[in-house]
Amino acid sequence: MLTNKSYILLLSILIVSLSFSACNLKSDTNNDFLIKVDSIHTPEIINSGRPFNLVFYGTIGFNECYSLTNFDLGYDRNDIIIQVWGKFDYKEGKCPEGIVTINGQEYQTTIYLPGNYRIVIFEPDNSVLIKQISVVE
Repeated sequence: MLTNKSYILLLSILIVSLSFSACNLKSDTNNDFLIKVDSIHTPEIINSGRPFNLVFYGTIGFNECYSLTNFDLGYDRNDIIIQVWGKFDYKEGKCPEGIVTINGQEYQTTIYLPGNYRIVIFEPDNSVLIKQISVVE
């Protein structure tokens, strides 16, 4: 049979455990992450100086706390380097069910110099997705 001291000790341990888990939950409520892009669609031949769309496909997350935040675009010679970033926002413990995707999400850019280019998308597992395009005058 438990005594009053045992109840108080058990309750104290429970409160301390819950407070530690609540702290960890708060630290993980808002995280940025690299989104895995399954595929990208764009014309293979593009006119220089004219805007064109890159169309992305992939899954961001498995509930509505996940969202797309931004596209980071950089250039290295004839490589167009892209990172697609998402965010997990715990929203005070409420994450409605639903799969969130980037399917059909467009990013518009322009290349001004003719030549052969590679679109290089960095993936979360350190691999890359590459698409070749040609830019003509």
